[in-house]
Amino acid sequence: MPRSDKIISLSKSDPLVRNTMLAMTACHLRHASPGVLQHRIADHFQQSFALEQYRKALCTPQKDLGQSGIDALLLSAVLLNIIAFALPSSETVSRGDDEPDPRTSSIISLDEDLLGWLSLQAGLRPLLKSMATYLPQTLHFLSLIFLGSNKESWTLMREGQDLEEVPATWREVFELDNAGRTRYDEATGSAGAVDISQNRQGIISSMNPKNIFRLPLLILVQLRNLAPVRFNVFQNLQFLGKVDTELRELVRDKDEKALWLIGYWLGLMCRFEDIWWCEKRAKRDYKAIRTWLEQLHLAERPGVEGRRWKEMMKELELAPVFVPTWMTEL
Repeated sequence: MPRSDKIISLSKSDPLVRNTMLAMTACHLRHASPGVLQHRIADHFQQSFALEQYRKALCTPQKDLGQSGIDALLLSAVLLNIIAFALPSSETVSRGDDEPDPRTSSIISLDEDLLGWLSLQAGLRPLLKSMATYLPQTLHFLSLIFLGSNKESWTLMREGQDLEEVPATWREVFELDNAGRTRYDEATGSAGAVDISQNRQGIISSMNPKNIFRLPLLILVQLRNLAPVRFNVFQNLQFLGKVDTELRELVRDKDEKALWLIGYWLGLMCRFEDIWWCEKRAKRDYKAIRTWLEQLHLAERPGVEGRRWKEMMKELELAPVFVPTWMTEL
């Protein structure tokens, strides 16, 4: 992290940040030496204690936390999401080539408890929205820590923008019109027209909470153009702020659109090599989702639907491959 010194300084005065950093350290130790029982025990204990402190902070009135407390809370939320993304020792079953078996992926498991990491990610968006008054200053604070002093904000996307940059096939499969509103079928009541607006804090409000694909698609379009250098991995965490509980439920129900969305983001995460907390899960779950969707034979569906899904599956296949912008313009 560009400003890890800031976290260390804050951990000296804030117990939540301190316990979260201890949990991060224990998680890294367990990852580095998974065969050491003491490290696995420490990992479990420190994470449990950090989550307990986190829950206490969530129950504290915002006025009592103040700006510094909100900063510490959201910093800890991001770090806990990183810890949750790292594969636990119970899910690191290998095929013999030092890569976890895609068949062990929590994404395609029938055990809902294994989707706990996605539940924690899905809680990030409502948390951000609830902190609207404090959010601009907190995002600047987080930007300094994760992106360095040369960045003004941890926000890539202009959230009120339309979908002009989103590929036409994506818009058609996810049933979004060019203005960014979900198409509404009055006969069936499906989807629903959405009026997206931006309030003075820059937080999105929507008249229809079921429009859950728009923001994730917008952020993916921008993230796929980022060079896979180490610090940009934190830019990719913005996607988690666009995942809500409804999208998580669709993933649980194995909805093909939701799985494609998560799979594409995991493919982008696969571009970052040798990053201890994300590499194994990203590769395993990306492969698991691709395999699951291929078994549905989406590209073989009749007519235009099959043709669209053929393009979408090709996009998913190429997600881990970074193509510089200048090459796409040749």
